[in-house]
Amino acid sequence: MRIALILVTLVFEINLYFTESKAMQQQQQQQQQQQQKQQQKKTNGDNALVSANENNKPAEQVVGARAREIVAQKGGTATLPCKFSEPGAGIVTWVRRRDRQLLTVGTATHSVDTRFMIRVSSADWALVIRHVTLDDAGLYECQIATYPVEQYFVRLAVTEAYSVIPGGPDLHVKQGSSLTLECQLMAATEPPNFVFWYLQGRMINYDADPLVKVELTKNGSILKVDKIKTTHGGNYTCLPSNAEASSVNIHVIEEEEKPAAMHGGDRRNPSPVILASNFLVSLLAAVSWRIPTFSSLYPT
Repeated sequence: MRIALILVTLVFEINLYFTESKAMQQQQQQQQQQQQKQQQKKTNGDNALVSANENNKPAEQVVGARAREIVAQKGGTATLPCKFSEPGAGIVTWVRRRDRQLLTVGTATHSVDTRFMIRVSSADWALVIRHVTLDDAGLYECQIATYPVEQYFVRLAVTEAYSVIPGGPDLHVKQGSSLTLECQLMAATEPPNFVFWYLQGRMINYDADPLVKVELTKNGSILKVDKIKTTHGGNYTCLPSNAEASSVNIHVIEEEEKPAAMHGGDRRNPSPVILASNFLVSLLAAVSWRIPTFSSLYPT
């Protein structure tokens, strides 16, 4: 009898132990599910994929408001950053939001457009777009396949760079003085690889003329002409490698001819003053002999 009582007690305690353990496991699972739901709700609220449908415009605007702004110029290179807190946790993909085009998967380019490529540096999986066009502007999404999904958004703006030459479109320069023209890039996001200068349609960067010098700068180019001549006049055009061209017309003012007195008294080209004085002397000499003398008028 005593042995039976001990067995019953032992079975009861074992059953109670398993029941409590099961209850604790269920409670932990419920807590985990609640945490996952809250995290999923937060992730969906911040990073939910939004279709391009007109009815979802407000949500798309919310996503765009959190996007990082990147500016690139037409024909240049755009670099869209994507930094994760835990690199290597999953596969990284880039998507163009406008048409839901999958651009890259991992380090491989998925799009048929080979201008898109991935540049990995530490925790940054940057999307590089070469030879940027105006059509590349828009919202891009970078995501990593973790749980929950980690997402980042980048908005690309594309500008068209152009150049200006201050002082144009016409400049007047005195013969013998120096001339400095500066070709400045506007709305550019990167320096030019080269800037070609043209005079009347002929490139002069590598001319043998020692008076003409061209210097490349971070923001364009500078052209200098020492002791300008009449042959240096005309239309000057600067053409950067990554911007629209700009032109200016140079008018060389010839040096005025010096007076005869400053040329050693050259009588072949007398000045107007000398001509007038010579004429007056000749006139007085011609008429003086015709005037009667005082004695002829009043004889004694």
